[in-house]
Amino acid sequence: MARRHRDEIRKRTSLSEKFASYYGSLRTMWLGSNLAGRRTPTVQENPFAEDAELTAFQKAKEEGILKPKTVELHRTLNRTAHRTQDYEIPNLILRRGQDFTIKITFERMFVEREDQIHLKFVTGSRPLQSKGSVVSVNKTESPSKTEWGFSIVEILEKGVTLKVSSAPDSIVGRYQLFIDTEHCGANQTEPEKYRYKHPDDIYLIFNPWCEGDCVYLDDENQREEYVLRETGRIWLGTVGKFCVRPWNFAQFDDVCLVAALAMLEKSELGDPARNNPILIVRSICKVINNNERDGGVLFGNWSGKYDDGVAPYAWNGSSAILEEFLKKRKGVKYGQCWTFSAVTTTILRALGIPTRCISNFRSAHDSDYSSSIDAHWTVDGRPRKTMDDAIWDFHVWNESWFKRPDLPDGHDGWQAYDPTPQECTEGVFTCGPVSVKAIKRGELYFGSDARFLYAEVNGSRTHWTVDADGNMTPFLSECDVIGKNVSTKAAGTISREDLTSAYKHKEGSQEHAAASQRAKAICFRRLTPADAKSPDDLKFVCLGESTKAGDVSVTMKVQNDTAESRVVDIYLSAVASFYTGVPSSDIKDTASTIVIEPSGESEVSLKLHPTEYINSSDADTHVNVYAHGRVNETGQRFAAHDVFWIEKPQLEVKSEGKGQLGKPFEVVVKLVNTLSLPLTGGVLNIEGPGIQRVAAVKIKKNIAAGEEHRETIKLNARRVGRKEIIANFYCKQICDVTGVGEIDIYEENKV
Repeated sequence: MARRHRDEIRKRTSLSEKFASYYGSLRTMWLGSNLAGRRTPTVQENPFAEDAELTAFQKAKEEGILKPKTVELHRTLNRTAHRTQDYEIPNLILRRGQDFTIKITFERMFVEREDQIHLKFVTGSRPLQSKGSVVSVNKTESPSKTEWGFSIVEILEKGVTLKVSSAPDSIVGRYQLFIDTEHCGANQTEPEKYRYKHPDDIYLIFNPWCEGDCVYLDDENQREEYVLRETGRIWLGTVGKFCVRPWNFAQFDDVCLVAALAMLEKSELGDPARNNPILIVRSICKVINNNERDGGVLFGNWSGKYDDGVAPYAWNGSSAILEEFLKKRKGVKYGQCWTFSAVTTTILRALGIPTRCISNFRSAHDSDYSSSIDAHWTVDGRPRKTMDDAIWDFHVWNESWFKRPDLPDGHDGWQAYDPTPQECTEGVFTCGPVSVKAIKRGELYFGSDARFLYAEVNGSRTHWTVDADGNMTPFLSECDVIGKNVSTKAAGTISREDLTSAYKHKEGSQEHAAASQRAKAICFRRLTPADAKSPDDLKFVCLGESTKAGDVSVTMKVQNDTAESRVVDIYLSAVASFYTGVPSSDIKDTASTIVIEPSGESEVSLKLHPTEYINSSDADTHVNVYAHGRVNETGQRFAAHDVFWIEKPQLEVKSEGKGQLGKPFEVVVKLVNTLSLPLTGGVLNIEGPGIQRVAAVKIKKNIAAGEEHRETIKLNARRVGRKEIIANFYCKQICDVTGVGEIDIYEENKV
């Protein structure tokens, strides 16, 4: 009877076995099932791949064998000590380089002088002790801080409690635990051996709290923010008018750690290399994006047309993207730079690497710093927009914290990398990691793709005149145009931290000049000086603003300090453009010829009402203004290019303040339309970490100018604690309208 009961237990499928089957299916889907001739066979040579009963060693005498009856992994105790208690995966999740406790209860009394215990932790598709993917752990009197080992803490009859320590440079991933026992009595010449396989997998991740781990970060506030914080802020917009996007990183949701390991598998990073954050970051960076060369998590789309997928601005968090990716086993539509960066942050925080999103305003693209950023104008002062180099209103990439033993001293710390597909390096779309200190110093020979990241925050712009025959003449140079207000969320607050000084020295300083000189030499930088033949005796200033109502106004002011009159041709043009700087459609322009008397000034203005552009443009376009002035008498030219984002309304998110675990609670979202025209086709998304996602709410009625609209939504929490609730509204006219509320989730009888 007892034997039949044990057989039934053996036949049950554990959570780990179900995951292993699903994980294997994903691996086959991504790598291909026919690996013959491409990979060394694995199953036949893998002594740890069989079922637990089949892995038992040949027995000698049944009565002497030391058999584990139960193995208690002390999940609650160990997960709390390792700060992994919030992961929704129920398995034991450990941070490497830190002790943990397990208790083995045997079927008979444990006799220390006759019995021995050996642990084996096994990971990877082809586990081998020679490759470090089979770790043999033996008893030690004083466990080392750098090696695996265990000590016996307590022996109580049949129960033995072990304190196990892992190495701080262990392979990160999913492990199986095998317990090998040996019994050698007084009259025995050969020990009796037995192998036990624990049914549940154990996960081992990076440990920023361990000094021996290369991701060690000695600031507790930063560890809380960049490893454990489940929500954050990402800065979008333009210089002078930021747009803050709250984001649900949700790295503890059950799908995120599974996705992280599946993505490492997809990247084909070898098992022994998965202890190295440098290689892991580069591999994740590669598989985040999905394009014609590499299959990955997200398809990029900057066209404004998203009917066959989800618009990039509609996402609120990473877990929905990763869940769809694992479910459909193909790239998710669609993402843009902040989405790529946010999902990367989720994946690497789930693996235990301190990671944050970095926003750079006026960011150069498709550049390796070998030449300037160029703008082009016709002879009569009209912009040749299709010829211009791209300057993005903003661009978001990532930083992760780890040591760089591959570089000279002084380059540990924050490392920059860009998961947005833009440049193909070594056959794949990936960029970084690069030491931020190397970027600042212009040391572009250190780290992968340093030139591209340096060019994103450094650069000048040259304006050219293009005649009817295609001949070009430079007439104006602008210094230090690129790389403004480099931003991230400050640790412990919702405020913006400015990181510009971490990426570049102050313009005009000796340090800045030295860094620029180093970078120019490495990149073979070529610059054409602007034509300085014409006198610059008039002062041009271009000013503009946008309002909450959606109005945009731009004014060109010209001051004449000479003793002679001047005739000036002025051209102002407003264009609907994407944040990448790519024009979508022309909106309005004006051309004027003005006469400015000696010591006088004059101005020309261009004003836009929201009805002139909002309904005829995509929701994620903005107003780009081109300004050009030419003095007839002297040939002096002036050119400017600026971007205007309308100030978005804010969502107000209110809850009851407290919610009970597993029971619905209500959230009220309020929107006041600050634009001077109605909002149509509205959609509201809402979610939070550890909170059950709900379907998007479609707002059937139009929201008139100045009108207040409220929606009440029911949510349900899966985890306790203080949670942020993130709401996101978009419609035909505008997007990126967001708000955040908070709620305390408690468990019944534990208020």
